[in-house]
Amino acid sequence: MAKDENAAKDENVAAAASAPKKKKWIIIIIAVVIAIVIGVSAALVLLGGKKKHGKADDVSEDAHAETIIVPFEEKFTVNLHAEDGSNHFMQVPKLELEVADEKVAKQIEEKKSKVSDRISSTLRGKTVKEMLEPGSDIKLKEELRNVVNETLGIRDAKKGVREVILPASFIVQ
Repeated sequence: MAKDENAAKDENVAAAASAPKKKKWIIIIIAVVIAIVIGVSAALVLLGGKKKHGKADDVSEDAHAETIIVPFEEKFTVNLHAEDGSNHFMQVPKLELEVADEKVAKQIEEKKSKVSDRISSTLRGKTVKEMLEPGSDIKLKEELRNVVNETLGIRDAKKGVREVILPASFIVQ
């Protein structure tokens, strides 16, 4: 019986020793799973996660998705009208057109001389007083955009020239 008692004690000791080992493994597995969940969550947050697209987001992304800049290499220099009869000129050293797509860019290239002529005509129609007013650059860009779209036969600016960009300031002397 002593042997049976010793054997029972050994089994209890072995069972008691394996219980903490099992608990350790369970704790380690749970810790690893938690670390993975935290890591994946952090990665999603840092990388932007899933984008939710509403109509406004779709429109703004579509509006800028195919934006193309068409540079005009030509420098525009025109005489301005002055009330006092003095001679003044305006120079636009560089002009770029932001267009909706490649089709519009191709149209501009095909009609570049006509577009250039319309831009020059618009600039020649300006007065010194008009060009020295605050906000004259914004008005000029809008007018040039409308003139170019009109020349191309495009009624909707979203489908044609979206913006006229003057990377170098125009000069009035």
